[in-house]
Amino acid sequence: MGAQCCSNSSYLDDVEPCDDIEVSRLDTRKINIKYNYKKKQKELNSCQTTKTQERTKQLAVTLKSGGVYQGDWVGNKREGYGILRWPDGSEYEGEWKNNKAHGQGKFVYPDGDYYEGQWENDKQNGRGTFQSMSGCKFEGQWKDDLQQGYGMETWEDGSKYEGYFYEGIKQGQGTYVWNDGSTYTGLWINNKRHGQGSQVWKNGKEYKGEWFEDFMCGQGQIRWPNGCTYVGQFNKDAPNGYGIFKWSNGKSYEGSFKQSKPNGKGKVTLDNGRTRFGEWNEGQLIKWFDNNQDGQKDNFDVLNLEDL
Repeated sequence: MGAQCCSNSSYLDDVEPCDDIEVSRLDTRKINIKYNYKKKQKELNSCQTTKTQERTKQLAVTLKSGGVYQGDWVGNKREGYGILRWPDGSEYEGEWKNNKAHGQGKFVYPDGDYYEGQWENDKQNGRGTFQSMSGCKFEGQWKDDLQQGYGMETWEDGSKYEGYFYEGIKQGQGTYVWNDGSTYTGLWINNKRHGQGSQVWKNGKEYKGEWFEDFMCGQGQIRWPNGCTYVGQFNKDAPNGYGIFKWSNGKSYEGSFKQSKPNGKGKVTLDNGRTRFGEWNEGQLIKWFDNNQDGQKDNFDVLNLEDL
């Protein structure tokens, strides 16, 4: 890619000596792809003075920092197309403006990870792709070195997220697919499921409703593969509060739940349509409120939705 770098260790005649910290700012490469990759920080500050506005192409020039640049110049500034290689093996190849990466270009880190896409003022801005050697990848929109706007992340285990980002985190509407096939589609805040959303697990269980910081929390409903359903309040992924549980044969329990179990007073409806009122303690039937204590207990004496 591009011309080969030669071993010229001199400076251009019109480059005045100065403390060139050259090479710092292809700035804070924090790539928030699952593990918050934190990349080296580089600054491309320059104390060179432009003496002409004509674009010229030079052989490789070694900068005081040890970096080697080969490409276009306007006066003493990198402008146009060029390649800058650092002693640690990192490299930027692409467009430059006023000594800064600006336009289309590719930055390769010493470990082989790379970003390829649009740049503005030394930062990833616009559409681009980050690819890590481990297999993680992000394709989408960037602002000031962070994912912002619509994009897609994929990981080495096969899981992926497609949706919106803000300042490098999942924020807004998006869909996450786990490597076992489970999916969540809905709102995200600060990298967590938060707001209205629905999830389908690999075993076919479905939840639709409210989420709070990655937990099913608030009003929602679950449908199990065997046809049973629960509609009501949730807290930390468990039915908690008032709710209605229905079996696939039409029987139901309506009342208070505590951590997936009937707890307190409730009403049951039998498959023949008859209703009874009783009291439960953590899923265990304590008593019926009619006189027939030895009658129908079928599926009401012990109930724990976690067992479904």
